[in-house]
Amino acid sequence: MENKDFNQYLLARYRFDDAIHVGKDSSGNKNDAIPMGSKPPVISKVNGKYGAKLFGGRASSYFTLPSDLLKDVSDNTGVTVATWVNFGLGYNVWERIFDFGRNDRGPFMFLTRNLRGVCHNSTDLAADAGRSYEMDQWMHVCMTVFGTEQGTKSSAGPIVYLNGEVVADGSISQTSSGTYARLRGFFDTFYNPENYSSNYIGHSQFAVDNDFCGYISDFRVYGKALEADQIMDIMCESLSERNLVELAKNKFLKFPSLIITKDITLPTSLMSGKVNVSWESSKKDILSDDGKLLNITAPTAVTLTATISKGYYSTVRTFEMSALPKERPPYTLNVDGNDEVLDISPTLYGLFYEDINNAADGGIYAELVMNRSFESFAYDTYDYRSGKNGTSTGKNSMPMDGWSGDIDCVTVRNFGGLNDFLGIEDRDINSHYITVMDGAVLFNKGYSDRNRRCSIAIYEDESYEFTIWARSIKGGSIMIQVMDKFCRPITDTTTIKIEAGDTWKKYGVDKKIVLNGTDTKLGQLVMIFNGEISIDMVSLMPSNVWGAEEEPTSATAHTNYLKNPNYRLRRDMVEAMRDLHPTFLRFPGGCISEGSYIWDNVYDWKDSVGPVETRKENYNVWGYMMTMGLGYMEYFQLAEDLNATPLPVMACGVLCQARSDYANPAGGALRDKYIKNFTDLIDFAISIDFENNEWARLRRDMGHEDPFDMHYLGVGNENWGIEFFANFQIFKKAIDDYMNANYPGYELHILSTVGAQADDKAYVEGWQFLSGKWKDTDAVVEFTDGKISFSEKITWYEYQPNYMETIADEHYYRSNDYLISNVDRYNYYYRAYDANGVLDDSRTSKVFVGEYASTDKNTLAGAIAEAAIMTGFEQNSDVVRLAATAPLFNKVLTDATYRWTPDCIWFDNEKLWKTPNYYVQQLFAKYLGTKVLGTNFKTYVNGHEHFLRCRGGIELATKNATIAIRTVKVTSNETGEVLLYDDFRTGLSPENNWIMIPESNGFDIDPVKGLILHAQTSGLNGIYMLDYRWTNYTVKVEAERLSGIEGFYVGVGLDESVSDAKNVLEYAINYDGTATGLKVYKDGIEGYTLGDYSCSTCAGNLRTSAFEPIKDNTLYTIKVDFGGADKRTLLCSYTDGTTESLRLHYKLEPYNRDIFNSVTKDDKHVYVKLVNTDNIEKITKVRFNNLSVSGGKRITLTGDPKQANVPNINKKSGEVIVPVEREVVMEENFTTMTLEPNSLTVLVMDLA
Repeated sequence: MENKDFNQYLLARYRFDDAIHVGKDSSGNKNDAIPMGSKPPVISKVNGKYGAKLFGGRASSYFTLPSDLLKDVSDNTGVTVATWVNFGLGYNVWERIFDFGRNDRGPFMFLTRNLRGVCHNSTDLAADAGRSYEMDQWMHVCMTVFGTEQGTKSSAGPIVYLNGEVVADGSISQTSSGTYARLRGFFDTFYNPENYSSNYIGHSQFAVDNDFCGYISDFRVYGKALEADQIMDIMCESLSERNLVELAKNKFLKFPSLIITKDITLPTSLMSGKVNVSWESSKKDILSDDGKLLNITAPTAVTLTATISKGYYSTVRTFEMSALPKERPPYTLNVDGNDEVLDISPTLYGLFYEDINNAADGGIYAELVMNRSFESFAYDTYDYRSGKNGTSTGKNSMPMDGWSGDIDCVTVRNFGGLNDFLGIEDRDINSHYITVMDGAVLFNKGYSDRNRRCSIAIYEDESYEFTIWARSIKGGSIMIQVMDKFCRPITDTTTIKIEAGDTWKKYGVDKKIVLNGTDTKLGQLVMIFNGEISIDMVSLMPSNVWGAEEEPTSATAHTNYLKNPNYRLRRDMVEAMRDLHPTFLRFPGGCISEGSYIWDNVYDWKDSVGPVETRKENYNVWGYMMTMGLGYMEYFQLAEDLNATPLPVMACGVLCQARSDYANPAGGALRDKYIKNFTDLIDFAISIDFENNEWARLRRDMGHEDPFDMHYLGVGNENWGIEFFANFQIFKKAIDDYMNANYPGYELHILSTVGAQADDKAYVEGWQFLSGKWKDTDAVVEFTDGKISFSEKITWYEYQPNYMETIADEHYYRSNDYLISNVDRYNYYYRAYDANGVLDDSRTSKVFVGEYASTDKNTLAGAIAEAAIMTGFEQNSDVVRLAATAPLFNKVLTDATYRWTPDCIWFDNEKLWKTPNYYVQQLFAKYLGTKVLGTNFKTYVNGHEHFLRCRGGIELATKNATIAIRTVKVTSNETGEVLLYDDFRTGLSPENNWIMIPESNGFDIDPVKGLILHAQTSGLNGIYMLDYRWTNYTVKVEAERLSGIEGFYVGVGLDESVSDAKNVLEYAINYDGTATGLKVYKDGIEGYTLGDYSCSTCAGNLRTSAFEPIKDNTLYTIKVDFGGADKRTLLCSYTDGTTESLRLHYKLEPYNRDIFNSVTKDDKHVYVKLVNTDNIEKITKVRFNNLSVSGGKRITLTGDPKQANVPNINKKSGEVIVPVEREVVMEENFTTMTLEPNSLTVLVMDLA
């Protein structure tokens, strides 16, 4: 198909530039869109482009498209949807850019704001970029879906583009028979026009999903799958030459480093040749115009000028470079052994084991028989229809799920089974069993997916232990064997004689029943019945499980194995966890701990302990059954074996708000039940009162007399809002009272939660509540007892003034850009100090980074971005007490029904393999000292040596307020010298070189009040002065607000005034009229604002808590200490002479994008972690001062730069990205090395 021909396949085009005919189709096909919702879209111009503004919310703002729009789409044509988008503040990840289909049961195809493209017909076929994107910027997005062309194409499926480049490729190979067939099945749905009769822009087929929030422009639908160059043409078609060149300049013209040590390749065109680029060097004898490094003997400044052109329009962009001789390392890290900055948290790195992605049953829990108990079910109502009381309408049992063969010879029964035999009162526990007729044959393929392939892994010469509950009136026998898919034996055969007498008995306990592997294959359990026999709890476990023998790394594993017959865990998965060197283990979730939609779905730990026959199975929100074979006892034992402290997380009477935010929180007897779950769990974990405490007795009877080492307890998961706040303070009071009464002096840390996202509204309000500043006094909250709802009046802080002594659980899955731009996130968290300058731990922010990961699909680049932010965890370990990546495991499924990606470890029924992300976690946890050491960093700027320090000028400004600044004084903290003084009542002193901030409204001088800066609605109005020599100083400003809603902005460390490039720390007082805090600009970007959901407007966690409204016509003295006594502290406060504001205490350090690093030490080693997130190598010197270093080793994790962004780069067939170890070569007290592109390097240096 020629590029010029693709517009013949245009089905609809909505320019969204006509305010009268909002949904007009300009393709000529008369497929007009209809604005819908309570607040229909309107045409608006934003950032120079017209578009439809969609307001977000639920069923409030969207377009419907004609029901026959896709009538000509087929497997032969494919389909393409392309549009410009400008993201507003998102409500959730499922907001649709478009959604075409029939209804919420499918079929449908959609694209979300996170650029997850899905084709659905009973299962998802996805191309998932899995990233969040900047708001208030126009971006071109496209989803194209190639058909199989009747099975003739070797590869087909969905591909998602951003700004003309592929960001997610869901193409399916013809050799992937099952998935390829499902793609053909998806395209078959287009033959029925009714299947695509509900087509939307900005709206979902699912009623619970919010509508899209943002702008959409030039939305096009093509009845053809377009190629990459055609998609680039579409994007460029709607751009003028000027806009095209500016886009190329700002988005596509990138320089990875401003230091040149060898020849560089300079691009001559961009955007598939749409834009031309020419280059000119200011010193051609040093660096030629085509990037050749010539004769150079000393560091030299060179300016490279790029001219970007298209047609008659051109622009230039300059790069100030440093050219260095080959033997000169561009980067030097100096480590000071005498500068012990802070202690590393002893529990900094641990694991979050969550039953997601089939990680438990069919995963780490070694049971090989699927639905062994015949208890599989699905809830009859498992969505929003459960209502505000979360009431269940029952279960739909699927007792034969996973079983096949002579099913017509099976009778399912639910009376007279183990439930009755064992005297279990709850009829929902193990109520089903089956009676099998004489001569019948049953098959169980193990934990397979929808394709039902043989999934029981058998290995030659390995043994497998079989148990079964059975009864028979007349007696009989069962012959068992494992066979492959062709019914060829892969184990020997065993016959079990079943006694007569119609009495239940468990076979395989008194005398082991063992199958021995005769081949290495995936197989199915075959059971041949002789006589009519009733059976239940059919189990096959490998003998070679964790702890079956003494484990060299665990003193408890074999004992736990012997004493708990259900403690049977897959060896390779436990070993993978062990090798991550965890100090804690969080379990069991995650979303499953809270329960979704109905109260019956809450994970109740009591249902997971005791003999497996008495455990109550439940449905997992991630789409499968939980047998509870892996229960709380097993979790505690696993933590013990891993030498990790257990960290259980339980529901606090609030259902999963991501799914069930409409449901009322638990109150009354239902709340009391969940509170008692906490106090009873404490007894189960640590009580030794076996005589009086039933839970202590149960733990002992299950084989563990000694208490577990539990010192952390999570109250809630990803909860927010007043329903959580109300219950949290009640739960916390009850737990505290119980501990004080029963375990006085026992150290138990409570973990709170601040929502599901970094920097969203829930996060802001969560920290506001914890800090004691929640302002919603005397709230009335509606609760439920599971049947009826009722209201209660809540008094905030009735039991304690704040909850800052708790550890806040923060979660964020974010793009690489976000992680790399927020390495300093915890520099700005609130730290409280007493009058003597000693840290007050009870009032200081404490964080558990309970879930975090790059949203890249297990790429090397994503892993390295995670490494970057982990250096920030270490350097802020006084705040970050615990951290765990997530999810930990994902099972490979042939039907591609993955619940969450990316993941740290991938596995199938045979083996596991580790991702680059895994190795980052391993290296950080394994090589960690007890003390953080201070460092400084040297590089080159404009050809000169440059020590990275916090330095620069100051800024005085306002926004939406009119202020008067009387005086400003800058004093050196080191010498006491007055660096600057200005009394603005006499005007601006010429010698101080004040400059107006670009786009300022200007100022007046008042002889009484001083410098008058007037209000303006956008940008800052003010002045600044640059002095790169200034470092470690204090600014004092006398100022008053005359009118308006905002206040004062005092900037320090300013090195650039241009908004898209400035670096500055702005102490913003009363900004937006609602907050006071610190704005942190790094190259013009506020990192905390990146990504969806972010409503953050300044750094740190307590901006709303620090807010103390200022008054008009009141003189304030504002003080910003840029360095402090230790040269690494930023202190901000203000006073009216009578009252002093909250003193904001931040960690101050320069942001080192060149090489993110962390250095720690213990008694034996110094550990240096160096992270290069760029796609170029960096020669680096590391110097050890005041340390006696005798040698060591260097471990590097990297790979081919061309593969840095390849998803799932490590596979079952082989791990491409693995750590490589080599010896460190020392020269005196330093070593020099090359940091490879996209790399983590760890130096482990021996202390003499």
